[in-house]
Amino acid sequence: MSSHLKVFALLVFSIAALAVQASAQGRGPSTADERTRAVQVSKSLRADPIAANVQKDREWLMLWLIEVPDISVKLCTGFLGDLGDSKSGYPGALIATMMASEAAFVIENPGKAKDTNAVYLAGVDGALDGYQAIHNQDANYRLLQLDDLTQKRAEGRLADHVRAIAKKQCK
Repeated sequence: MSSHLKVFALLVFSIAALAVQASAQGRGPSTADERTRAVQVSKSLRADPIAANVQKDREWLMLWLIEVPDISVKLCTGFLGDLGDSKSGYPGALIATMMASEAAFVIENPGKAKDTNAVYLAGVDGALDGYQAIHNQDANYRLLQLDDLTQKRAEGRLADHVRAIAKKQCK
């Protein structure tokens, strides 16, 4: 397991422990206000996933996704590859942006919530926006596989690529 997945797994397990406590209290479906907030958090993360003011919202979103029974996304990091050193915070921020983008897609497109490829594509698209935002702030953060995905997106080939990766690596 790569270092960014270890860090993210630790974060998810910590949040999951809190969610277990919350679910013991009988958490119901998401509210309209929560769904609105989730979409807004997704937009913020896409625009600047490493901004100090989004950290709390990012944590809220991860916990919320674990707690609510009516909104779910799948984590498949095979699309993004190795995101680099977890000490920078960039890998966790990009994975959270991917998940937030998937959640926003499910909320905004309830009729496509079961279309796994469409959900994955929305997540990868969001992660690429986040990657570009990080790169704009830190020109040294350059990942060839994300540059390649960005090129595929520009050429209209990202959906086919996501579908192929999903078939091989995401269960």
